Amino acid sequence: GWAQSKKLAEVLVEAFSAVKEADIKVSLLEFSSRRKTKWITHLTTGTTKTDVEGMAWFRSGTATDQALGMAQAELVYGRPDATPVVMVITDGKPNSARRTEQASRRLQQKAKVVWIPIGRRAPIRLINRMAATPKRDHVYRGFYDFRLLTNKNLVNNLIGTTCPAVK
Repeated sequence: GWAQSKKLAEVLVEAFSAVKEADIKVSLLEFSSRRKTKWITHLTTGTTKTDVEGMAWFRSGTATDQALGMAQAELVYGRPDATPVVMVITDGKPNSARRTEQASRRLQQKAKVVWIPIGRRAPIRLINRMAATPKRDHVYRGFYDFRLLTNKNLVNNLIGTTCPAVK
């Protein structure tokens, strides 16, 4: 599943990179357990496919609450006239559902949060509780199987839903 998750991130980064720098800024955060959450790139530096290719699977817990907090802190580097969008690609249950729900609520005050649950172990009920309404705009359910992460139609639909500037 890791290879397919990276492939999805590569496709998203390439699609967003095709738009003028002034229009879209992308940062990339790889998260796992508390000791293994790290920024790959920031909004101020730009993100490329090579950045994604260099990511390594941490093989540990899922510190989603910490990742959401870090994403919120990164929003200060975005364009002031843009609606920030945070895409959360996750295949596992967070270390703390309570802290993740709290972090999600705080982040939703600043950005549109789009949840992308992947695979059968993704915490769908929790994600549905956390997601803003309407759910169809904030939970992308197309990737119920890791093999679908490279399906061009599903990926294009996801991109179009989150960023109308990308054609």
